[in-house]
Amino acid sequence: MPDIALTNRIVKIHLSSWRYFALLTLPPLVLAFNLLYSFASLVLLMLFLVTHYYCWRLWLDERLFTLLNKESSLAEFDEGMAQLWIAKSGATRTLTERWCGVRGLFYRAMFSLIALWLTSLSSVLYLITMISRC
Repeated sequence: MPDIALTNRIVKIHLSSWRYFALLTLPPLVLAFNLLYSFASLVLLMLFLVTHYYCWRLWLDERLFTLLNKESSLAEFDEGMAQLWIAKSGATRTLTERWCGVRGLFYRAMFSLIALWLTSLSSVLYLITMISRC
């Protein structure tokens, strides 16, 4: 069984990377506004919004895990979350299950950021080839 305090600190450190993810979305956003009336702009803006949704979720989970580390009862934490999100309070999830969910969220955030950058780079390469043909 892993050391819970150490694992919580590691998770919190990785969750705080939302700042870098959000910062790395800005160059593709500038490109999207430069290509405003093209299909590439629409794709870039959609990927930008998806990536920022994941950044918001990482930011939220960073704060919730900080609160969860201070809370002694996982069931009370889940009840508080159920009150806010108007959800049925079901079986209390363990910390391991929560860490697994955060890991999936972190990977989805990374993949959406990578997709955003690959789309940006392919748009730039397409523009360069179109300009060089002229």
